Amino acid sequence: MTAKPFKIRTVTAFVTFSPHDFDGFREGDGSDTSTVGKKIHQCANLVRQVESRLVKEGYEVQTVRIATNPFGEWLTPVTCQDTDDDVDTLSITALKLKWLNELLSRHNINFCSLGPSTDPKHTTSVCPVIVSVDGGRFSCSANVDACDVDSARAAARCIKTISTLDNNHDSYNLMGDKSHLVGGLGNFRFCAASSVKSGVPFFPAARGTSLSTIPQTVEELPIGFGIGLENGEFARKLLEEAKSIDQISNVFFREWSKELLPIQELCTEYVDEVNSSMADKRGNIYKFENSIEYLGIDTSLNPSLDDKGSVAAAIECLDEVRGSFGQNGSLGAAAAITTSLQSIPDIRTTGYCGLMLPVLEDRRLAEIGMQSSSADTLTIQKLLFISSVCGVGIDTVPIPGDVSEDSLSSLILDVAALAGRWDKPLSCRVFPVPGSKAGEKTEFNSPYMCNSCILDIA
Repeated sequence: MTAKPFKIRTVTAFVTFSPHDFDGFREGDGSDTSTVGKKIHQCANLVRQVESRLVKEGYEVQTVRIATNPFGEWLTPVTCQDTDDDVDTLSITALKLKWLNELLSRHNINFCSLGPSTDPKHTTSVCPVIVSVDGGRFSCSANVDACDVDSARAAARCIKTISTLDNNHDSYNLMGDKSHLVGGLGNFRFCAASSVKSGVPFFPAARGTSLSTIPQTVEELPIGFGIGLENGEFARKLLEEAKSIDQISNVFFREWSKELLPIQELCTEYVDEVNSSMADKRGNIYKFENSIEYLGIDTSLNPSLDDKGSVAAAIECLDEVRGSFGQNGSLGAAAAITTSLQSIPDIRTTGYCGLMLPVLEDRRLAEIGMQSSSADTLTIQKLLFISSVCGVGIDTVPIPGDVSEDSLSSLILDVAALAGRWDKPLSCRVFPVPGSKAGEKTEFNSPYMCNSCILDIA
């Protein structure tokens, strides 16, 4: 079997919960017979079956994931029946999280995004609790629209709170092993998100369809799924072939179409089989209660930590990029790449479909971040500048631990302004590192990240 030119970073299922899915949760044990249990069971079956088919065709699938609708629609108590006089709102939220965490563990689902906060109060109070749960299974985000100062301030406060969670008292007996929180690492699982729609397969911004937008009852809503890639090495191959910005579209259209069509066909065939089985009077062999829907592939260029997996290094292969990534020509390259990724012929797309530049997940970006030359220095402002023509925003950027909430809020508002002005999905995921200052090297111990220098937020 011919080796595949990229990996499948994630097969992500998208599910919508309602408050009543958790009826009786305190008396139950998270069994698959509950409504939420049945939905998780179906999502787990879906992503595992898609994973199996992809692996059979020679693809390496790194993760399977589940993303839900905004957690404020189902996680936090919404009726008086949910609460007792002696149990506060956060205690009930914590109980639901513990229950859901156990349910996901039984299905071997290690990554679950609980959607965005749409309420600044939830951002500051609930998001840190979500991120703190034992094992680091949960991610979440906070919606921040352009000019929404209250939401930006709440997101900034949340980021600061999460950065020191490993030193906080475990009020709700949720944290267990705190390794996913040490040294500010908890913010790997939280971001401020702007203009992000449902269907993004990448975390932490992933979210399912909101209850407020569905035309039918939630019980009739299909469970969707999308594909995210890890393709830095393939990006380098294509950009080396293109050599020049003016050839990117030709090379991308030809090569991406050829490589992505088999994945699309595999997914659509699976959907047809499942939905036909549900309609067949002879029996539903897949045992699904909801129909399923293939949402598409997020075509984003997404780096890996492999030797040739850097997207930034791939872009430096272009003739027009003068010097290190971030210098003249980088913006033009980013624009050409993004335009091409968003218009690949005959491919159904979902998510960002842009250029991912996560500083701590791209070895070349991390290296540039440690350079002392003023001309080559990587700055948050440069990353934001490039984000004006591509996705995904400011991502996995280490910043000083004593950064003020006001400074963080201003940065988040800048990202939200770009997203709102151009109606493009952008996020802001930064890591205040306690006790650190700009220019110092990070010391994260994570299989998902490398280390770089702390960037000044100013």
